Amino acid sequence: MQRLIEFTTDAESVQEIEAAVTSAFSALGEVCPEGVKLAYWKVPETRRFVAVIELEDAQHNPLLEIDAAAALPRVIGERVEGGYPVPQAVELIGSYGFEL
Repeated sequence: MQRLIEFTTDAESVQEIEAAVTSAFSALGEVCPEGVKLAYWKVPETRRFVAVIELEDAQHNPLLEIDAAAALPRVIGERVEGGYPVPQAVELIGSYGFEL
């Protein structure tokens, strides 16, 4: 199941979150864990971020076994009012050209 994560942060935290995302994806590129798909976007000229995560096994998140990836929710949670956002289940109802 795919889950959507979206949040807005303050201007001072944007670069820290971008750095944490970059670090997490660098680690993912090295480890190449199976059973997980993850993508992050930042809306240009804003402080808004959007992510989609898909886990093959909802009971096992391989990202938690990779230090930089496991740190990402903590970094976000410390920089977003109200803490880390609750991922919301989403259902794809149309797509063209994307492998989502």
